[in-house]
This record gives sequence, structure tokens and C-alpha cells, in this order.
Amino acid sequence: MLDEFIDNFLGTKRSGKRGVFGRIKHYYGVVEAQARGSLHIHILIWLEGALSPLHIVERCQNEPDFRARMFNWLESVFANDFPKDTNPTSTDHASLKRNIMGKPPHPLSDDFDTVWPHYLRGVLDASSQQHQHNDTCFKKSSIEKARLTNEEQDLLCRFLYPQPIVESTFMDDDGKIHLKRPNARMVTYVPSISGRFQCNTDGKFVGSGAFGMALSIYMAGYTAKNSLDSAIMASALLAATKAVGDTSSASDEQCRLFLLKTINQANIRRELSAQQVAASLLGKPNHYTNAVFRHCYWSKLLSWISPEVFPTYKKNAFPAIKYVFIYNEHVYAHLVIAIFASIVPIALTYKLTLQTLNRIIRPTIWTILRI
Repeated sequence: MLDEFIDNFLGTKRSGKRGVFGRIKHYYGVVEAQARGSLHIHILIWLEGALSPLHIVERCQNEPDFRARMFNWLESVFANDFPKDTNPTSTDHASLKRNIMGKPPHPLSDDFDTVWPHYLRGVLDASSQQHQHNDTCFKKSSIEKARLTNEEQDLLCRFLYPQPIVESTFMDDDGKIHLKRPNARMVTYVPSISGRFQCNTDGKFVGSGAFGMALSIYMAGYTAKNSLDSAIMASALLAATKAVGDTSSASDEQCRLFLLKTINQANIRRELSAQQVAASLLGKPNHYTNAVFRHCYWSKLLSWISPEVFPTYKKNAFPAIKYVFIYNEHVYAHLVIAIFASIVPIALTYKLTLQTLNRIIRPTIWTILRI
């Protein structure tokens, strides 16, 4: 399924290398398991020849023709409503099964243009593409869904649905593009991808401004996310505490040993779903990319840059290991965000001040860029 998506829909194996979004320069996807065990992927796509977010804002503000072509391209790729002139499909089990497991209409068939919208509507209905509030929407809230009115549910939904209605695509003063949205509860999707793979999808254009920065931090976090729930961490902490022993004055070595045992216990006690086990046995990777990366070991890199702040690792310090980033003209902004997102947990552990963080991050960025 993912091979077909990458080869055909991203166009990496097609003649001309052109896919649904255009020509792809790089892609990076991370496979994750939901709480119930089912697998899904978060994938970031770089387009060949794409402008930086700042250049897109500048040209959209100053060039009406470019702005019109940019908005038309976005509306041709992403959708925020059901296909026109279609009606809700049946919700009985047989219909739902047929909609998500049936064979899509052939693009070369004579009646494709007539059949496709109704087929796609069935897939969207069966895969719950239109957002409906459930307990997951309020799992970080102190109030359960059953105790909330409909208005309160709309206000407190952590996925921010319903969204404001947008009559036509526009760019606001902050440079954020608001895509045309006739349906306030529709999760943005790519029609050809949703129709072919018959599953729930969520597509977003990473632009500029606060929204683009928030998405960048979100994506940087997902590339290193480990699915460990609170129950696993609680049992791991208990086991590590017993292993290290109870003491009134913990030394640096005891603290280090406690953290090490906690991490080991968390990995040992981690639950794996049948889908994860099957994917591993079949040799399926946990990430997909066409880019080349090398590992960067933060502890040794930080000790080399600022040994007085990280003395624990001073005795093992050596020059930083090179890390190959995907380079383009706006890589610096993404690099700053990625470094900040990954260094914050370390800063919290060592109780570093903002001034110390600033003193460390700047030479770190410069060091990596000049390697």
C-alpha cells in the first residue's frame, strides 16, 4: 500500500516523476501505531523547485497572477467538502464494508466521471472523513464528553472542529493561506488518495507564519515520537526505583543509573500490537524516505560545544558527528526548529536558563551548518 502511494501517487517510479502534488524532491514518513494497534503514517513531502514560505508570501502579496495560480493549485489538490451533487450513503454494515473494501472505478471507464463522485462520497462517509466529536477530542480536558453540551463540545474540541467557513481561498496579513472550506467539519483530504486507499486521511500545506512554525514543531516531534503510555512509564519507574534502591542522598551516578534503568524498563514493558509485530516480521520499515541521513548523538555534541554546562559527558567528549540535512534555501528555519524541539527536554533535565540555552543553540546551529 505504501509502496504504491510512494511509487505512483508521489510519482517516484512514474515517467516524468510527476505525482498528485507535482514532482517530489524528498519525502520522509514515520509509521506509528494508534492506541488500538492500527498503523498509520505521518509523511512530510518536499516539492521540486518549491519556493520558501517567505517567498510564497512575498509573491502572493505582490503578484496577482502568481497568487491566483497558487490558490488554484491548492484547491486542485486539497478538498474541504463532499463531492458536489452527492448524497449521504447508507450506514449499515454491508454498505460501509463495500465502500472501504470495494474496487474503485477504473479511470478509463466510460462512466468514470459519473461514478467517481458517488464512490468517493461512500469512502468519505465510511472512513469518517467528516469530523464527529468523540472521547478522544476531550481526553486532555477535565470534563467528559457526556457532560458537555453540543456548543461546549465545539468550543473544547482539541482538534479545533468545527473550523470557520471560508468562501474562497485567501491569504491573511500574517501570511497564512486559508483554503476554501464550505464544510466546517470536513478534515482536509486529497480526493485521489482517499478514493484509492479507502481510508481516513488528513492533508495540510505547510506555509509560513505561526501556523507553519507550529506544524514544523509538530512534525519534528513526530519523527522522534515513541509510543509509551502512562501505565508503561509508571511501571518502569517503579521497577527502576526498586533496582536502584531507596536513598536519601542520590549521587550523580545513582541518578544516571536510575534514568538508564527507567528507559530500559520502559522498552521492556512496551506493548506491541499484532499489526506492529506482523509488520516487523514482514520486514516493513518504521520510516520511509528517499533522503540520506546520519545519526547525531546529542549528548556528545553538546559536551563538545559546551563542556562546562554538560560536565557528565566531558570525559567521553569528542568532535561532533556529522549530520546530513536536506538542504534547500529555507533549511535554516527548519533546522532551528528541529534543534530547539530536541534540546528542550535536555534543558529541562539540566534546569538550564534561557540565556544558557541561547548560548548553546547558536554555536550548535553554526557548527552543523558548516560541517
